[in-house]
Amino acid sequence: MTTTPPNVHISDHPILSHKISILRSSSTIPSAFRSVLRELTFHLGYEATSKLTTKPVALTVPVGKDHVDHTGQTLAEKVALVPILRSGLGMVDSMLELVPNAAVHHIGMYRREMMPVQYYNRLPKKCEADVVFILDPIIATSNTVMSVISILKKVRVYVEECWE
Repeated sequence: MTTTPPNVHISDHPILSHKISILRSSSTIPSAFRSVLRELTFHLGYEATSKLTTKPVALTVPVGKDHVDHTGQTLAEKVALVPILRSGLGMVDSMLELVPNAAVHHIGMYRREMMPVQYYNRLPKKCEADVVFILDPIIATSNTVMSVISILKKVRVYVEECWE
Protein backbone atom coordinates (compact mmCIF):
# COMPACT_ATOMS: atom_id res chain seq x y z
CA MET A 1 0.00 0.00 0.00
CA THR A 2 1.43 3.38 -1.00
CA THR A 3 1.17 6.47 1.13
CA THR A 4 0.01 9.73 -0.45
CA PRO A 5 2.50 12.58 0.14
CA PRO A 6 1.10 15.39 2.32
CA ASN A 7 1.28 17.94 -0.52
CA VAL A 8 -0.82 15.77 -2.89
CA HIS A 9 -4.59 16.20 -2.96
CA ILE A 10 -6.67 13.46 -4.56
CA SER A 11 -10.18 14.65 -5.27
CA ASP A 12 -12.98 12.19 -4.68
CA HIS A 13 -15.67 14.44 -6.17
CA PRO A 14 -18.12 12.31 -8.18
CA ILE A 15 -18.42 14.83 -11.05
CA LEU A 16 -14.63 14.96 -11.46
CA SER A 17 -14.45 11.15 -11.41
CA HIS A 18 -17.13 11.04 -14.10
CA LYS A 19 -15.29 13.55 -16.30
CA ILE A 20 -11.95 11.77 -15.87
CA SER A 21 -13.65 8.58 -17.07
CA ILE A 22 -14.81 10.41 -20.21
CA LEU A 23 -11.24 11.57 -20.86
CA ARG A 24 -9.89 8.04 -20.41
CA SER A 25 -12.41 6.36 -22.69
CA SER A 26 -11.17 5.34 -26.14
CA SER A 27 -14.66 6.09 -27.51
CA THR A 28 -14.51 9.79 -26.59
CA ILE A 29 -14.37 11.88 -29.77
CA PRO A 30 -11.77 14.70 -29.96
CA SER A 31 -14.28 17.57 -29.63
CA ALA A 32 -15.80 15.98 -26.49
CA PHE A 33 -12.31 15.36 -25.11
CA ARG A 34 -11.39 19.05 -25.51
CA SER A 35 -14.67 20.20 -23.98
CA VAL A 36 -14.41 17.90 -20.96
CA LEU A 37 -10.71 18.73 -20.49
CA ARG A 38 -11.63 22.42 -20.37
CA GLU A 39 -14.35 21.80 -17.75
CA LEU A 40 -12.17 19.46 -15.71
CA THR A 41 -9.23 21.88 -15.75
CA PHE A 42 -11.42 24.71 -14.49
CA HIS A 43 -12.59 22.61 -11.53
CA LEU A 44 -9.15 21.16 -10.76
CA GLY A 45 -7.62 24.63 -11.14
CA TYR A 46 -10.16 25.99 -8.68
CA GLU A 47 -9.00 23.39 -6.14
CA ALA A 48 -5.30 23.84 -6.98
CA THR A 49 -5.47 27.60 -6.44
CA SER A 50 -7.27 27.36 -3.09
CA LYS A 51 -4.04 27.96 -1.13
CA LEU A 52 -3.24 31.25 -2.91
CA THR A 53 -3.50 34.30 -0.67
CA THR A 54 -4.94 37.75 -1.19
CA LYS A 55 -4.05 41.28 -0.22
CA PRO A 56 -6.28 44.34 0.13
CA VAL A 57 -6.93 46.61 -2.85
CA ALA A 58 -8.81 49.94 -2.90
CA LEU A 59 -11.99 49.98 -5.02
CA THR A 60 -14.71 52.44 -5.87
CA VAL A 61 -18.12 50.74 -5.81
CA PRO A 62 -21.24 52.22 -7.45
CA VAL A 63 -24.12 52.51 -4.95
CA GLY A 64 -27.14 54.03 -6.63
CA LYS A 65 -26.00 57.34 -8.11
CA ASP A 66 -23.01 57.59 -5.80
CA HIS A 67 -19.63 55.89 -5.66
CA VAL A 68 -18.31 54.54 -2.38
CA ASP A 69 -14.72 53.70 -1.52
CA HIS A 70 -14.33 50.06 -0.59
CA THR A 71 -11.54 47.60 0.15
CA GLY A 72 -11.51 44.49 -2.03
CA GLN A 73 -9.04 41.64 -2.46
CA THR A 74 -6.49 40.79 -5.14
CA LEU A 75 -4.11 37.85 -5.42
CA ALA A 76 -0.93 38.35 -3.44
CA GLU A 77 1.14 35.90 -5.50
CA LYS A 78 2.28 36.21 -9.08
CA VAL A 79 1.33 33.01 -10.88
CA ALA A 80 2.94 31.24 -13.84
CA LEU A 81 1.54 28.36 -15.88
CA VAL A 82 3.88 25.85 -17.52
CA PRO A 83 1.98 23.59 -19.94
CA ILE A 84 3.86 20.52 -21.11
CA LEU A 85 3.55 20.58 -24.89
CA ARG A 86 1.29 19.66 -26.51
CA SER A 87 -1.26 18.05 -24.22
CA GLY A 88 -0.94 20.74 -21.54
CA LEU A 89 -2.03 23.45 -23.99
CA GLY A 90 -5.62 22.22 -23.64
CA MET A 91 -5.54 23.29 -19.99
CA VAL A 92 -4.18 26.83 -20.40
CA ASP A 93 -7.39 28.70 -21.30
CA SER A 94 -9.32 27.33 -18.30
CA MET A 95 -6.50 28.23 -15.93
CA LEU A 96 -6.29 31.71 -17.46
CA GLU A 97 -10.01 32.14 -16.74
CA LEU A 98 -9.18 31.56 -13.07
CA VAL A 99 -5.90 33.52 -13.03
CA PRO A 100 -6.06 35.93 -16.00
CA ASN A 101 -2.79 37.69 -15.18
CA ALA A 102 -0.74 34.49 -14.99
CA ALA A 103 2.39 34.29 -17.11
CA VAL A 104 2.54 31.33 -19.50
CA HIS A 105 5.83 29.54 -20.23
CA HIS A 106 6.16 26.40 -22.33
CA ILE A 107 8.22 23.23 -22.17
CA GLY A 108 8.08 20.42 -24.72
CA MET A 109 8.67 16.78 -23.84
CA TYR A 110 8.44 13.47 -25.68
CA ARG A 111 9.21 9.92 -24.62
CA ARG A 112 12.03 7.83 -26.04
CA GLU A 113 11.98 4.25 -24.76
CA MET A 114 9.77 5.33 -21.84
CA MET A 115 12.18 8.09 -20.82
CA PRO A 116 11.11 11.75 -21.16
CA VAL A 117 13.24 13.92 -23.46
CA GLN A 118 13.05 17.72 -23.61
CA TYR A 119 12.72 19.19 -27.10
CA TYR A 120 11.51 22.73 -26.35
CA ASN A 121 12.09 25.15 -23.48
CA ARG A 122 10.66 28.64 -23.14
CA LEU A 123 11.18 29.11 -19.42
CA PRO A 124 12.18 32.67 -18.56
CA LYS A 125 15.78 33.52 -17.69
CA LYS A 126 14.41 35.36 -14.66
CA CYS A 127 11.17 34.21 -13.10
CA GLU A 128 8.87 36.78 -11.55
CA ALA A 129 6.28 34.23 -10.37
CA ASP A 130 5.74 33.15 -6.79
CA VAL A 131 3.70 30.06 -7.70
CA VAL A 132 3.98 27.82 -10.77
CA PHE A 133 1.39 25.31 -11.97
CA ILE A 134 2.63 22.59 -14.34
CA LEU A 135 -0.19 21.63 -16.71
CA ASP A 136 -0.41 18.13 -18.17
CA PRO A 137 -3.58 16.02 -18.47
CA ILE A 138 -1.67 12.83 -19.26
CA ILE A 139 0.06 11.60 -16.14
CA ALA A 140 0.63 7.87 -16.48
CA THR A 141 3.91 7.07 -14.73
CA SER A 142 4.59 10.67 -13.66
CA ASN A 143 8.04 10.45 -15.33
CA THR A 144 7.36 13.45 -17.58
CA VAL A 145 6.11 15.68 -14.77
CA MET A 146 9.01 14.64 -12.54
CA SER A 147 11.41 15.40 -15.39
CA VAL A 148 9.90 18.88 -15.84
CA ILE A 149 10.25 19.54 -12.11
CA SER A 150 13.88 18.46 -12.37
CA ILE A 151 14.43 20.81 -15.33
CA LEU A 152 12.86 23.66 -13.40
CA LYS A 153 15.15 22.97 -10.46
CA LYS A 154 18.24 22.90 -12.70
CA VAL A 155 17.53 26.39 -14.02
CA ARG A 156 19.25 28.02 -11.05
CA VAL A 157 17.83 31.55 -11.25
CA TYR A 158 14.36 30.17 -11.94
CA VAL A 159 14.53 27.82 -8.96
CA GLU A 160 15.92 30.41 -6.54
CA GLU A 161 13.25 32.92 -7.38
CA CYS A 162 10.30 30.57 -7.73
CA TRP A 163 10.70 27.61 -5.44
CA GLU A 164 13.43 27.94 -2.84
